[in-house]
Amino acid sequence: MNIIGHDRQREFLGKIVSAGLPHHAFLFSGPEGIGKSLVALEFASGLLGIPGEDASGKQDFRLIRPSSSKEGGKAGIQVGEVREAAKFLSRFPAEAPRRVLMIDDADAMSESAQNAILKPLEEPNGTSVLILVSSRPGAIRETIRSRSFRVPLTLVPEAVIRSGMESAFGMDAPIDVEPFFLSLGRPGIVFGALADPVRFAARRDNLRSLFRISSLSMAERLSLSEKISESVPEAVCLLEWWVSGLRFMKRNESDAGKLSSAFRFLEEVEGTVRTLRETNANPRLAIDRLFLVSL
Repeated sequence: MNIIGHDRQREFLGKIVSAGLPHHAFLFSGPEGIGKSLVALEFASGLLGIPGEDASGKQDFRLIRPSSSKEGGKAGIQVGEVREAAKFLSRFPAEAPRRVLMIDDADAMSESAQNAILKPLEEPNGTSVLILVSSRPGAIRETIRSRSFRVPLTLVPEAVIRSGMESAFGMDAPIDVEPFFLSLGRPGIVFGALADPVRFAARRDNLRSLFRISSLSMAERLSLSEKISESVPEAVCLLEWWVSGLRFMKRNESDAGKLSSAFRFLEEVEGTVRTLRETNANPRLAIDRLFLVSL
């Protein structure tokens, strides 16, 4: 599955499978691009008794993820799809030890869809497991989060990413991205750049605009805000990349005043990221406010 990093969490999840007494619901959370979905799929395969195999197409496995919208972003997960999946989860397995329902980008569920998933959480079938994956767990209702076993995943060290890419592609791994992107701890960035260089180039251009935000006019800042706020996951991704770059640029700053000002701004950016990831706040307004107070 080209999973890079997360060895400790994967070992722990393997022990849960081996124990044979898994919780009825799990919530995998962490930043975009770190491989949460891959780790969750590996866990699902273990629960189904087919470790190392692709669970897709198996009778006792179902995967829900947002479809692409007409604008090219992610559409929400609607109540009808979740209701059908809840029925699937309520039935006993046909051939595997358990039935597994995985909802990727679970924060994309509508309010009605989140209500629909509550019943199997409140009245779980002993042979079924629900796996939720989210980069914005705060957008998922507390009643769902409180009933789920949390599996937090974190950024991957640069050395681990390089090693993983070499394992996936050989020593001559086609890593045609700046070293800065490898330092961000997100293997998905590298795989995404290789899979869709056009999209990666657009992301890189937006990031360059962020780094020169102080030289942009207010009209240009608001135009940039409008562009990147069209997709909350995309906005979170870009802002997190920006924070990493700003920290790197200030690593050798000796002027106490400039350093204090820079870290106050970093707190503003990180606060905006938390707002976008963990709440249902209006993304355009949150990013507008950030850009109006930017350096």
